[in-house]
Formats: sequence, structure tokens, C-alpha cells
Amino acid sequence: MVAMQSSGHRPRTSQRPFLGLGLLWLLLAAIIAITQFSRPAPITIEWRTETEVNTAGFNIYRASAENGAYIRINEQIIPGKGGPTSGSAYQYVDRDIESGETYFYRLEDVELDNTVSQHPPFESSAPIIPWWVSILVAGSALTGLLLLARGLRTQKAT
Repeated sequence: MVAMQSSGHRPRTSQRPFLGLGLLWLLLAAIIAITQFSRPAPITIEWRTETEVNTAGFNIYRASAENGAYIRINEQIIPGKGGPTSGSAYQYVDRDIESGETYFYRLEDVELDNTVSQHPPFESSAPIIPWWVSILVAGSALTGLLLLARGLRTQKAT
């Protein structure tokens, strides 16, 4: 038989784990913010074809102004995947961009006989940071602050 005594006092909880975890969560928030602010989110260009008769593939050109000089950004032709009775969906990710800048793009169809036709330009802006970064940084910072507050409150109570 084990005899237990109760002195009416709560067991002492160390504040160090809360303080340490709080600081780690705040550090995580800072690291995420710094790494994500240092490189912009890419611009994803998507297009779809209805049919592809004699289509060899596609090129994408980018300019910093609608009437500016367009430069080809894909290293190799993007091969056509559709056929005379079916089209296909395509996607190209442009990572060589600056945060917050607006870019203009032109899609070029390349036929098997090397004739080309360009589509009208369209614009897209590079986001400053991806939307999820704000949520992750805020959540990490809030978690860190709550853990720090609990650790300080525990320290003050002892």
C-alpha cells in the first residue's frame, strides 16, 4: 500500500519549455518570412487548345511593357500534345521574375513547317509573397507569443 499526501499546492511547472518553444516558434516565423520575401512566387502561364493541326509546339515571350521588346523565355520549344481532332492543356512556370513587377507575355504557335503565329499579349503581375506565407507567418508568430506568455505567466506565479 502506498500512502499519498496532499499539501494543497499544485505541482510546480517549469516555464522553460514554454519560453523555449515560444522562442522557437517566433524564430520559425522569422525564417519563413525572410526566405519567402527573398524570392518571388513564380507566374504560371496556362493555355488550352481545341485542336492542333500541324502544330509542332509553342514558345512564350515576355516583356516588361506591352509594346516593349519581347524575349523568348522557354529554352526549347514546348511540344504540342494534341492532334487534328483534339487539343490539350499546357502550363509554363516563369521563375525568372521580380516581386511586384508586371510582365507581358505572348504565346507563339509553331507549325511543323516552321511558320509561326503569335497571340495577343496578356499581362500578369508577380505577387510579392504567396498568400499562404502570410497565414503561416502569422500562425507561427501567434503560437510563439502565446507560448511565451504562458511561460512568463507560469514564471510569475511561482
